[in-house]
Amino acid sequence: MPKRKPSAKLNLLLIVLIALISYSCSDDDVAQTESPRSISKLKLKIYNSNEVERYSTRDYENNRPKTDSFYNNNHELTSYFDMIYEYGMLTDRKGYSANGTLIFNVTISYDNMNRIIQTTNSSNASNIITTDFTYNSDNTISSRQENNSGFLNKTFYINSLGLIHKELNDDGTSEVIYDADNNVIRKTESGVTNYSYDNVNLPPDNFPVNENFMFGDYKNNRIIYNNSINAATYNEASTLRKFGIGYQSGTNVVVIDWVLDSDNYPISKKFYSDGHLQIEYEYLYD
Repeated sequence: MPKRKPSAKLNLLLIVLIALISYSCSDDDVAQTESPRSISKLKLKIYNSNEVERYSTRDYENNRPKTDSFYNNNHELTSYFDMIYEYGMLTDRKGYSANGTLIFNVTISYDNMNRIIQTTNSSNASNIITTDFTYNSDNTISSRQENNSGFLNKTFYINSLGLIHKELNDDGTSEVIYDADNNVIRKTESGVTNYSYDNVNLPPDNFPVNENFMFGDYKNNRIIYNNSINAATYNEASTLRKFGIGYQSGTNVVVIDWVLDSDNYPISKKFYSDGHLQIEYEYLYD
């Protein structure tokens, strides 16, 4: 029978997390299983005012996202995105209209240490955003983004564990705090956001909790790909992956309700913001 993980009441300020690290746990108080099953499809319903506004699906191959498809509330296809990998690392994400016309393209380049050094986003020949990353000797990463409006510069700071923990940009500074297992528990920028995790029901080793099989083995690539420390909540650096159960930012409280099977594989997941259902996920497996 499926088991429902209780929703946490978040009294502390909790940090932003979503979707979406391998560790074999020997603690008798923590439940984690191993299984060769692979996720094949993720189905989403996006709600607005308690009504389904649109749908989307994500198809997987080798536990990695392969195709994202988007539908209106009449289940009519509006667009889809294909993801291309080389040597286990995402190199291209191509978006198409419903009739198959290419409308968006992302390319990703890596250095010989599997670190992202450039991303290029283009929606047409005149709208191209190129971001270059330089890995400096003082444990910083410089980001320089060029678009039609000019340049945007950022600096990312790396802590003693080799993880990005701070971003400096024209708007100020953002920082994250990791727990002992390298899961983000707090983010500070204009305000504070804190995250909460399920410390009992742990995901199977091969389950991509945060889509963490997309960018190779360099643990900061998720942040670099998004050019934002906000992506640290989907980080691939965790030594003990956990299901996020919610976050709070200011007065906004988000609760994430998971339904797991007997091996801790998710059957479904629901996001509630201040008590209102926002997103509903259904997981299918090979």
